[in-house]
Amino acid sequence: MNFFAIGDIHGCLNELTLLHKKILTYDKFDVKKDLLIYLGDYIDRGKNSKEVINQILKLKNNNIKMINLMGNHDEFMIDFIFNKNNNIKNWLNFGADQTFKSYDIEIVEFIKEGFEDNVINKLREHLLSKMEDSHINFFKTLDFTYSTKNYLFVHAGIDPNKKLLDQVKKDYLWTRSSEFFKKNFKAEKIIVHGHTPEEKITNDPYRINIDSGCYFSGKLTCVCLTDNDDSRIFLNN
Repeated sequence: MNFFAIGDIHGCLNELTLLHKKILTYDKFDVKKDLLIYLGDYIDRGKNSKEVINQILKLKNNNIKMINLMGNHDEFMIDFIFNKNNNIKNWLNFGADQTFKSYDIEIVEFIKEGFEDNVINKLREHLLSKMEDSHINFFKTLDFTYSTKNYLFVHAGIDPNKKLLDQVKKDYLWTRSSEFFKKNFKAEKIIVHGHTPEEKITNDPYRINIDSGCYFSGKLTCVCLTDNDDSRIFLNN
């Protein structure tokens, strides 16, 4: 069984389309056994957040096995929709306007009236009216981690000062601990993550970072792994 982990997409549909094609036509890909693991941050910054979700759901409906993890950008949307947080000011700093545009909403038409709760409630209701049930369910069912014998797949990483069982949501979604990024970092499992864009893929003994900054670099990265050996095969769009 191969695990194909895919880095931060950020609404970049063309890059995702090309990478999906490369994975599904890869000579080692077995549709009956292999697993696609998305490391989160499907939305924001890029222009096609809605279409990215559509494409992932299309693969899922075609019986492609997958795990969908949550990223910190996805957390903004989840908190806004389901927890009814008035977090728009903060979310806008992370590229929320592009996500709303992908759902045919010009957010400026709402927030020009201010950021009061009644205005934001109208915006929330409008977004929900634009989202298909499948999209709402997608965001409702995102996981924080996926673990195998040798690997822990997570969006941002972990806190190196804690055991894996002691990690919390903030660690999984937001960590940028300096100790985590050191060459001599060690953990109970090899951590596969995104969240922090790097020009060159990090391929250290206990840490693999596949966030290649797709929304500004045009490069989306996947790593193919297996618990049966130590091979690490990197694929790009």
